[in-house]
Amino acid sequence: KMADTTSGDIENPNPKPPAETAGGGASSKDDPHKKWKVIGLSTFLIVAVVLAIVLGVTLGGSDSSSSNVSTNNEDEGTTTTVLPTDTPPKDDVSAPQVYKAQYLASNGPILAKLRMINPSVANGYSSCIDLKEDMRNALWHYANTVIVRDRDSSYHNDRYEKCDPNNPSQPVWYGILEDNVAFSMDESTAESASAPAPEAGGSSDAKVKEDSFETNNQVDGVDEGDIVKSDGDYVYAAYGDLLYVWNATDGTKGISITKMPYEEQNETECPDNYPMKEPFLEDESISFSFEEVEVKPHFSSEEVEEKPDSTEPVQTISPSSGTESVQTTSSSSGRQRNRRNRHHRKASSIYWNPCHKPKPRILSLLLEGSRLTTVVSEDNYRGFGYQGGNEEESQPIIDDYSKLTIRVYDISDVPTDGSPLTLLGEKEIKGNYDSARSVGNTGFVITTSYINTHLFAGDLDRYRPQYCGLNSTEYEKLAHETALKNTEPFLERMVEEMQLQLDGACDSIFQVSAMQSGDNDEDASNGDMLSQFVQVLSFDMSSNFVDKNISTNVAGAFSSGWLSSVYASQEFVATLNVGHNYNSTSDNWDSATFILGFNISGTTPKPFAYAEIRGSPLNQYSTDLYDGHLRVVTTEWQWSAVESRTTNKIFVLKVPEANGGQEMVTVGETDHLGKPNESVMAVRFIGPRAYIVTFERTDPFYIYNLTDPAEPKKLGELEIPGFSSYLHPVEIEGVPFMLGVGEHVNATTGRRVGVKISLFDISDPASPTENATFVDEGAYSSAGNDFKAFRYLPVSKKLILPKSEYTWSEKGNFDGFVVYNVGLGKVTPSYEIEHANSYDMYHGCWYNAYMPARSFVFQSKLTTILSHSVISTDLENGDKLWNMSLDEGLENTACASYFIGF
Repeated sequence: KMADTTSGDIENPNPKPPAETAGGGASSKDDPHKKWKVIGLSTFLIVAVVLAIVLGVTLGGSDSSSSNVSTNNEDEGTTTTVLPTDTPPKDDVSAPQVYKAQYLASNGPILAKLRMINPSVANGYSSCIDLKEDMRNALWHYANTVIVRDRDSSYHNDRYEKCDPNNPSQPVWYGILEDNVAFSMDESTAESASAPAPEAGGSSDAKVKEDSFETNNQVDGVDEGDIVKSDGDYVYAAYGDLLYVWNATDGTKGISITKMPYEEQNETECPDNYPMKEPFLEDESISFSFEEVEVKPHFSSEEVEEKPDSTEPVQTISPSSGTESVQTTSSSSGRQRNRRNRHHRKASSIYWNPCHKPKPRILSLLLEGSRLTTVVSEDNYRGFGYQGGNEEESQPIIDDYSKLTIRVYDISDVPTDGSPLTLLGEKEIKGNYDSARSVGNTGFVITTSYINTHLFAGDLDRYRPQYCGLNSTEYEKLAHETALKNTEPFLERMVEEMQLQLDGACDSIFQVSAMQSGDNDEDASNGDMLSQFVQVLSFDMSSNFVDKNISTNVAGAFSSGWLSSVYASQEFVATLNVGHNYNSTSDNWDSATFILGFNISGTTPKPFAYAEIRGSPLNQYSTDLYDGHLRVVTTEWQWSAVESRTTNKIFVLKVPEANGGQEMVTVGETDHLGKPNESVMAVRFIGPRAYIVTFERTDPFYIYNLTDPAEPKKLGELEIPGFSSYLHPVEIEGVPFMLGVGEHVNATTGRRVGVKISLFDISDPASPTENATFVDEGAYSSAGNDFKAFRYLPVSKKLILPKSEYTWSEKGNFDGFVVYNVGLGKVTPSYEIEHANSYDMYHGCWYNAYMPARSFVFQSKLTTILSHSVISTDLENGDKLWNMSLDEGLENTACASYFIGF
């Protein structure tokens, strides 16, 4: 490694008060002893250089590349930066990013050393002392940013220099170094719910017996967390704070309901200045409400005026009644209940409740063997301006929007009498949920924590009363002292709240750095390098949890950018973080993606590799690992450009071997994909080929050959109206196709027309064709952006898609599914499955939850799950076998609107 040439005070500086400037006091220009000071300083520097050469002394940190020299200028109260020389490119691969500016310029009274991101950050830390030192320097850099901003502001100088410290009408200072509030997890047992009556389900007339219940995963061998899972025997569905389990082939055989623990909000903990129930809107026609409403017992259908229906009776499961309820209904099993209850609801009102505590929500499920893992979120909701329950309670530094808990349940023996599953282990974890994966018995949860560094820097704001009446020089001196005084208490509390274990090696944490690059050492992130912490957490789902405690292993990285997407293979996880790259040609900061690669082959995830590419990816399907190379498709937006506002590219990165270094070097990239101003709408990598859709007014469909990573080549393209937002590989009669789902768009006006399904023939990659297409005008499908809602059946050649249609016509609204027949030269709708219509949406009284669209096939029986209901249908002819309302028997005392839990 190349050594730093910084002064010995870099690691443990002894900051000095700033020198007087023109704002107050004499400057160095008037100092009669300046000449002797200069002579003395020059002599000292010459001696230091000679000693360094003779003794071979290297000073500073241990970064793997040349660093800049950062020093305090006592005369000017600023920091100067000397840039290192360029690094020559390697001979065997294309030249990587040249990291010219190694450290940020941190102008201000505090000597702060903060690296710009480079491959060495993947080394992690050999000592937690080094991690803590980098965190300390990041805080000092943020302090410098705030101090210099307010010191040089003419507005602040004019206003606060003239204020009277004796005037009591000054801004209120909310201190930050108050008592810490420790996190604690409330332990409670799951509650049970009433069980449905066991009734026999119907039989399927399908000629071809077929099963399809796996999650629509991106990578083979990597199971992605989803809201609904199935092992072929049971279906496990997360419905708000409830976990439902029912028999996969016949839901009438019983059900298990597990309710997540929940502690009601104590209204006495709310601040006195917040009225608890002040209505700001009250209208009897509104069904959205947080207030309790009266739900009367069921009574005969003769008491309610029913809407005519023409469908045949189907079996409806009511989890509360204990008996079968055969009703003449379209398809939403809770419709009769909704029609009855609407006459007995109180006038719905929406109240502003700053202490409202929503119920927990199950965000994701992981299924492996006899274990089911839930990732549960409890929102940390606060009203505007809420500072805590009382003056002694301080705001948290880790300001997560939710509290996450992972819980593992035993599913070896599923009850069918409405009782809950057996809880084996649980643990509260940090962060806001992003995604989850499992590889074998190992589960992975990726989260992002938001760090409220303003609680540190806010005490430096010029409007604080302690700075009243001070000129800019006096303000800088006091703010400097305040920042140093507050650093250690804030740092210790932040470490405690993050639950970082800093008592050993911290090799699982990427080195702290600014997520920006280029030949510019100016800060592009407003000084806040610790604003987010991206965490990759692993745990063994098959473990025997002692005292129900789940042991976890954590790796992560601080990020001054934002987490765009996460890609995972069986041994590799990449977090794609979007930051900034300085474009010296245009003198602009452009978007860049910084890829942090984690090795997940061992017990604990470890920092492994790093890369930087231009632009930002669309979603997780924009990234793929194949044959030792990571391929990524990005779009870079340049709004001031004349010829094209976008640049779309494929980047091919070489992933290093186990001990081959930390940089994923760019070995190949394409020119711009698509026409001017088009952006990437869909990506699918299949082996050595990439299939890409771009769009502005038309849909260019491209096929690229990546067999030679250094020379990606376009094989063919096709231009058609509209665009696909999801691509799925299929095979029909031995011919390879790509099935696309997206939207049809008017090529002239650019306005959307409806859902478009395209069958692309890719057998001749040089000349792809659209073999078949179908447009459902006026419709929308969530499968275009929620890819787990997509299901294709390779045996029966059927496509199952969710469909929503909203219209003012007599046809009315529709929320449900469509089953399509897919064949050579044709895509035709077979039948629709209605889960709700206009009447249900506007007159229903729903539980505060919403199921996203999912579909499964068990022994040629199609199960569709959407909104608040489950429907079983004969796959071949569309006849309904049974349906179930997820709301029945929940003793719902609060009517929510149809989409409230969405």
